[in-house]
Amino acid sequence: MRILVIDDYLNVEMALRGILDGHTVTGVRDPVTLPRMLAHEEPFEAAIVDLRYVQSAATGLTALATLRRLSPGTKTIISTTDEEENRLLYLLAAFQFFDPKALLAKRADAFVTRAVVEAIGRGDPSPSPDAAPFRRAAAMRPPLLDQLVHNRTELVIWQELARFDKRLQIANAAHVHPRTLDAFTAAKGAAIDVVAAQFPRPTRGPEPPAGAAAELAGAAAGPAGPAAARGANLIRVIHFARTHEQFFADQEVAGLLEASWRAR
Repeated sequence: MRILVIDDYLNVEMALRGILDGHTVTGVRDPVTLPRMLAHEEPFEAAIVDLRYVQSAATGLTALATLRRLSPGTKTIISTTDEEENRLLYLLAAFQFFDPKALLAKRADAFVTRAVVEAIGRGDPSPSPDAAPFRRAAAMRPPLLDQLVHNRTELVIWQELARFDKRLQIANAAHVHPRTLDAFTAAKGAAIDVVAAQFPRPTRGPEPPAGAAAELAGAAAGPAGPAAARGANLIRVIHFARTHEQFFADQEVAGLLEASWRAR
């Protein structure tokens, strides 16, 4: 079987060559170079796609989109490190928009890695259950990612939540009424609860310090409801926005989301 490894670390490719002895393993360091490579290579049966790239603005989503366009017969396997910042929402997007055949943790041992890759190559289901929660999230109606970001205005609000920490600042930057922001934070607080229920250990950044929490609660005062409740919602949503700041600012993500919104 011909296997393509898309990972920015050569040692990952070398390790996979050893694990997948007997198969042909070829690697590329950056998804941006994929079109040129695919133009000069025989088709690959499977591709192991890293989610994040240190030296590139491209992500695994770029690689998946390129493979779907230029090598649609290649079966894709997402490879990721559990500790990667932002991995959760990128994985939600990968499974909603590209339906990879498996999720393979980089911590997996050689036996599991070989079993997953060979099963996918044969057209069998993955023996690893790691992809199951992401498939369930993509199958929700609406999908979990859509519950978090339902339209362009919501995406802009998420971006501004990562930049500012006061209610009026955020509303002004996002060009929405403060009461619209209050409704957004209440609804997204509920969506974050769904994320926590589906993924008990999502990647989290540091919690806001106590002083910032008090300031945020005070900043949320207004006619739309009790200040304490609005402040608590605002704190949670700001924390989530900052944990996943790169995802919400990613232009590849924006393009995928906007295409899905147009298709409704």
